[in-house]
Amino acid sequence: MFQLDVLIEDFFSILKVVPQTLLLAVIILILSLFMGGCLALIQRKKIPILFTIITVVQSFLRGTPNVVLLYLGYYSLPFIVQYIVSLMGIDFNPHQLDPVITVIVVFSISFSVFQSETIRGSLHSVERGQIEAAQSLGYGFFHTLWKVIIPQALVEALPDIMNSFLVIIKALSLAYLISVVDIFGQAKLLGAYNFSYIEAFVAAAFVYWIMCSIFTLFINKFELRLRKGY
Repeated sequence: MFQLDVLIEDFFSILKVVPQTLLLAVIILILSLFMGGCLALIQRKKIPILFTIITVVQSFLRGTPNVVLLYLGYYSLPFIVQYIVSLMGIDFNPHQLDPVITVIVVFSISFSVFQSETIRGSLHSVERGQIEAAQSLGYGFFHTLWKVIIPQALVEALPDIMNSFLVIIKALSLAYLISVVDIFGQAKLLGAYNFSYIEAFVAAAFVYWIMCSIFTLFINKFELRLRKGY
């Protein structure tokens, strides 16, 4: 029988892991945007060799599910780190690598592919004439980038960036597979503890729903405010 009191209790228990889930999502978003920006720059400049390598890697990441990438990272990343630090003469036990690091690295790389497309599209949305006008006024490259390109590109990219942030939050439910407890992980633990899985997963669904609704409302208002500036 469905128990409302258990649902309410589970809901507030799951809320306790929301901050760490959001922190993970923000870190992954920032890193994926940075890497995506680098990828977009390389593709825009069509740097030889790197362009070909990135194209192949992007194809692989697009075609491979996150759960497969997560397991690949979980079993291979510790030994990759061990090899790199051994070159510096540092002794490292691969079994000591925190699974949280694996989640951050794997998801940042995975989502950087999609972020690069978002960034490329937003940059193309800025009219060339505005850049030339800024340059004619004596603006340097970085001044033009900061004052002209980024503000307009941000308006175009913001909905996609926000959508990717929500996708990251939901994708973190896979982190439980390698023992990282997020919202879904907490719900599974609570369900196993009191044998009330339905209540626990319904509570988790409500937490996800409320979080996504709040962030969507906030970003819509922020985007509207940005567009009014133009």
